[in-house]
Amino acid sequence: MAPPGAGGYDFLADPGRRADESPVYWRSDALAAVVVLTAAPTGGQTISLGDLPGDVLRRDAEDGAHLLVRDGPISHQLWLIDPPGGGAPMAALIPFDASAPQRADATLRFWRCMAHGRPRPSPKPNRRADRMVAALRALDARLAGASYRAIAEALFDPRHFAADAWKTAPQRDTVIRLARTGFAMMRGDYRLLLGPRRPD
Repeated sequence: MAPPGAGGYDFLADPGRRADESPVYWRSDALAAVVVLTAAPTGGQTISLGDLPGDVLRRDAEDGAHLLVRDGPISHQLWLIDPPGGGAPMAALIPFDASAPQRADATLRFWRCMAHGRPRPSPKPNRRADRMVAALRALDARLAGASYRAIAEALFDPRHFAADAWKTAPQRDTVIRLARTGFAMMRGDYRLLLGPRRPD
């Protein structure tokens, strides 16, 4: 991507394609899950560009090559600094900063993809992702003019709150908080999801 204020982006998207059909390449400082790769030291057995599966999208830029590797529903984003040749071994770089745990997780997921061909299932449900999905659903509904009550009935079992007790129902406060989170994400806070995780 071009630097802020440069007036555009290096990687253009086709405006005729849907958003979920257009590849998105994030900068590694914005998305902690970008796997940063470089040429590996000599010795040892490592993967190379020639080992990548066929479903790979690539964009070359001044800072290296950016790749999207599809693995079923999973997409791995790779940033190759000084891209090596197709058969040259590669190594991962994990800076010791706030993003190190997430970058290490992403690197391990990519390694599993290369070693075993499929990701290991998550050991626990992603409550944070579920909450963000609910917040975006609440945001869409509010932008469409839906009441908090209507949103609650769509998100929760309406039998859990009686018609005459809506104002004191806990679902009402939950929906209001979800809608506020959705509006905050719309105003730019969604970018916080790309960086290091905060405690739940």
